[in-house]
Amino acid sequence: MSDEMSDGKIDKPALRWNKIREYLKMYGYIMNADVRNLCGVSAATENWILASLIAEGRLQKDQKNSHWIYRINPHEE
Repeated sequence: MSDEMSDGKIDKPALRWNKIREYLKMYGYIMNADVRNLCGVSAATENWILASLIAEGRLQKDQKNSHWIYRINPHEE
């Protein structure tokens, strides 16, 4: 699936995924608050973004010290 729309502009989900992917390359995992701050979105939107990326197979959800963390799905790399 292309990250570009037909007029050549990158859509919001693609921009968000690019930001999240770059963060994951640096830190290895991302948490809910990181997504909110990185993308400038509300908690509800952040939940929707993460759920969508999991459903697409781009992220996997794990737990660390009783907090949810998200990593790039090894099959995505």
